[in-house]
Amino acid sequence: MKIDPAILNRILSADGDTVLGAWDGESIHDLIRELDRIEEHADANYAGLPHKKNIPEDLRYQVETDYYIWACDKSGLCLVGETSTEVEPVDAIRAHYQKKYGGVDRFKEVLRKEIEQRNTRLKMEKQ
Repeated sequence: MKIDPAILNRILSADGDTVLGAWDGESIHDLIRELDRIEEHADANYAGLPHKKNIPEDLRYQVETDYYIWACDKSGLCLVGETSTEVEPVDAIRAHYQKKYGGVDRFKEVLRKEIEQRNTRLKMEKQ
C-alpha cells in the first residue's frame, strides 16, 4: 500500500486537529523556516514532526528524548535542544554520548540500570 507523501509531510497543530504546514524531510533548514512561519499564528506539535524515520535507529527513543532530538533531515542534520533552536549533525550527538558515557549503547545500559534500580526501590517501599 502506497501512502500519499502529503500525509507523511504534515505538520500538525499542538492539539493534532489542524494541518499547519508540511516538511519533506530533505533539509532541516526548510523545517526551521516552516516552523517559524507556523509559529507566527499557531503552535505546532513538535513531538509529532514528520519523517521520524530520518532519526538514525541508534538515536531513537532514549537518546531522542534525552538529547531533545525533534527531527533529522536526510543528510543527518538534526533539530535539537529543549527549545528546538539548535542544529547539530548526528555525529556530534554520537560524540556527546561517546565522551559522556563511552557511547550510545553504554548510555542506554546506564539508563536501563537506573530504571531497574528505581523500580526495585519503589517495590521495596511498597512492602
